[in-house]
Amino acid sequence: MSADFTAPAGARDLLQKYGLTPKRSFSQNFLVQPSAVARIADAAAELGSEVVELGPGLGALTHALLQRGCRVLAVELDRDMLHVLRAELGEHPALELREGDAAELDLEAYSRACGSKLVVTGNLPYQATGAILRRVVEQRELLLGAVLMVQREVRDRLVAAPGTKDYGALSVFTQAGFEIETVCRLKPGSFHPAPKVDSAVVRLTPLATPRARETPTFQATVRAAFQMRRKTLRNALRTLGDPARRDEAAALAGIDLGRRGETLSVEEFAELAEHWDALV
Repeated sequence: MSADFTAPAGARDLLQKYGLTPKRSFSQNFLVQPSAVARIADAAAELGSEVVELGPGLGALTHALLQRGCRVLAVELDRDMLHVLRAELGEHPALELREGDAAELDLEAYSRACGSKLVVTGNLPYQATGAILRRVVEQRELLLGAVLMVQREVRDRLVAAPGTKDYGALSVFTQAGFEIETVCRLKPGSFHPAPKVDSAVVRLTPLATPRARETPTFQATVRAAFQMRRKTLRNALRTLGDPARRDEAAALAGIDLGRRGETLSVEEFAELAEHWDALV
């Protein structure tokens, strides 16, 4: 392990050493703030020692996780970055490097192979953030948690409260199964090259008792409510089936269909869906 992965100049030095430049097509903005790398690694290691790192890039976080005794599966799509990782860290016995798309990773197979639940971490590329977050939400039962770097606006949506402009389907689906906390906020100068937006690191910890059962009815209700978020629930949900059942389910849940979907809490969406399913 010859490279200095914690010095702010580490990323620049490694890129120069291997004759590489950051690729916009992969949304490559390498974290070069040592204290932030340490905080992310600490937050992940506190959750568990079997870690899946999505998009390790030049390996700054990978190195910090290994230093903390974690066993790391690092999944990288860019073959140039894989070459760097193999050259700099490839001999570490607790590291497995795999070429692949983080958004398509089979977490179930890896969890079964290592015999434990997993911690997922990484700096999510903008174009894949939605797909990766959906995968994390869908595979919640396989996870001890996730520590993810996202754009600040995504963080704002994840933690948003009902009735606010950032509250949406992503808020509801994520809050239904996870406790969400902000680990740190990062300015563009924390990266090389500097992005145009602020970033944040969030930690998602699965709830012992989810706030909602993510049934097809729950999912369809949430999506419909936010697809037409300025409309009342009565209008937004009219395509989902028998209006009489909808009205009865809302009455049983104590929800006024004259409200907009953006005002409902996760628990209210859950109760509406539960009553709707019970009326089949």
